[in-house]
Amino acid sequence: MADATKNVELKYYKPGQGTWARWTAGVLLALLVLFGSHSLYLFPGMNKYAGAQAQVQGRTWWGYQIMKILPGIKEGLTVGLVISSLVFLAGCLGVYLFVVNHKRLADFLIDTEAEMHRVSWPQRHEFVGSSIVVFVSIAIIGTFVTVVDVVLRALLLKTGLLGG
Repeated sequence: MADATKNVELKYYKPGQGTWARWTAGVLLALLVLFGSHSLYLFPGMNKYAGAQAQVQGRTWWGYQIMKILPGIKEGLTVGLVISSLVFLAGCLGVYLFVVNHKRLADFLIDTEAEMHRVSWPQRHEFVGSSIVVFVSIAIIGTFVTVVDVVLRALLLKTGLLGG
């Protein structure tokens, strides 16, 4: 029975290891959860701005006002806001449990951060030189494709194969 309660604790798995990788993954996943809960709140057919039927009825159950709690806020506390907030909080708790306490993922992120410290990063002059080569290559290829497109279009228009 003691093992079952040990898995539910909110302890930090391997503290001090892979901190940056876990924080980055956690923040990005929390932003994804925030976007999802906001999209849920604005889901068509669920709020009072959903369409003609909702406008005729005034509002749907999703936009039903539970209470007006904050002065200056027109909508107050709605069912949709409560459910979206609960989804966000549950999602953030899930992200915390998954990123911080899931052993396989935490070990992967710890190993990823350790591997990133071993990478041989280019010097500034190497980075600038490589970037210039990429930009010049893109410009040359883009110009070539544009010239070929213009020539082929002119030929096809002249032969009548392309109506224009």
